[in-house]
Amino acid sequence: MITALSLLSVLACEGEPAQEVLTTDLSYHQDVAPLLSRSCVGCHDAGSSLGAMDLSTFEQAEIWAPVIATEVEAGTMPPWRASTDCNSYKDTLALSDEEKADIVEWATRGAPEGDPESASELPEPRKPEVLDRVDMELTMPVAFTPAASPDDYRCFLMDWPAEEEVWVTGFEITPGNYETVHHVIPYLIDPDDADSYRALDEEDEGEGYRCYGGPGGDVTTLINTRWLGSWAPGGGARSFPEGTGLRVQPGSMVAFQVHYYVEPGTTPGPDQSSIQLKIEEEAQGWGDVQPWTDVQWVLGLGMEIPPETNGTTHTFSYEVGDGDRFAMHSLALHMHTLGRSGRMSVKHADGSETCLIDVPAYDFNWQRSYELETPYVSAPGDIIELSCTWDNPGKDAVSWGDGTGDEMCLGVSYLSGPPE
Repeated sequence: MITALSLLSVLACEGEPAQEVLTTDLSYHQDVAPLLSRSCVGCHDAGSSLGAMDLSTFEQAEIWAPVIATEVEAGTMPPWRASTDCNSYKDTLALSDEEKADIVEWATRGAPEGDPESASELPEPRKPEVLDRVDMELTMPVAFTPAASPDDYRCFLMDWPAEEEVWVTGFEITPGNYETVHHVIPYLIDPDDADSYRALDEEDEGEGYRCYGGPGGDVTTLINTRWLGSWAPGGGARSFPEGTGLRVQPGSMVAFQVHYYVEPGTTPGPDQSSIQLKIEEEAQGWGDVQPWTDVQWVLGLGMEIPPETNGTTHTFSYEVGDGDRFAMHSLALHMHTLGRSGRMSVKHADGSETCLIDVPAYDFNWQRSYELETPYVSAPGDIIELSCTWDNPGKDAVSWGDGTGDEMCLGVSYLSGPPE
């Protein structure tokens, strides 16, 4: 993320002799402003709490031009990691290679303003998604300060307050402490299983209970529970496709699993994260937040990343059966800090292949979900593949694990029933 510190490195050169400004036909009002408006201003404007600077005016863009050029050329901004050569996504922030070159040329050749009177029409800024309404909010019952270091997994139980069957059609998770929250997964606990989770909570003397491996502390409960949503750095609100939702019965519970990471040598502060939900009382079509991974990896088998290696890749495949009819609407990839790239694709029975998502330069700080322009509809015989690639410069082998220093390879998608 760009911060005011980036500007200091630019301003530090103010005392140096002025260099000759090279000419360019590109200008802010005619060429650059439309690109910044489409891909940057949604986060970088005067009213946003996300971006560290305002890029909505020429005066501000001119000040930040050297930093803009550096970040765009490096591919760190805008924070859109999915390759548009793989698939088409809704509300893309991606810049084409030509657009990146134009921004860099404009910035490095003096950031000329151009003629405001003949300014190009600006597209509507692509702002981060927000829920159009919040019908329910669940908050951790108490503030919790991580006790283990560097990693602490803690689950907090919350009773589901609705007394009738309802459908969740959107969510937004708000971490209470961005400095320590590594990820959040709220799990739906069915009424018949609620007592066993209450027992786990009662057995642990602290706030909540330890829950490495899943909400019940093992792989079985990880598989048998449903996700209500998820958050990792870069994530935001999600609204499900119209007419679909997650069915929740009265008497259910939510196990709010929070992975805390405490930087060695630092003192963590308290966290009290929450989830905001959009609810429909009218029945919706089937929907599911579906994680994709190899259970063998979770068990510690077959995903070793050798020490002092680059480009280690592991792949998981799932064949769609006759009863597995669904539409896939969105995808996200999750690895830890050694992750280099990730991909999900479909190999069809006729030999053709569909790329679902390709993240060639994975960044742990930007793990957003990407919504497909055209949902993938499964067919029997399709093989869904998930692959992850890591660089491991350390002297120890790394494999699947809960800690930030361990690794994961996880795809997360929203599924619904197939179109009729």
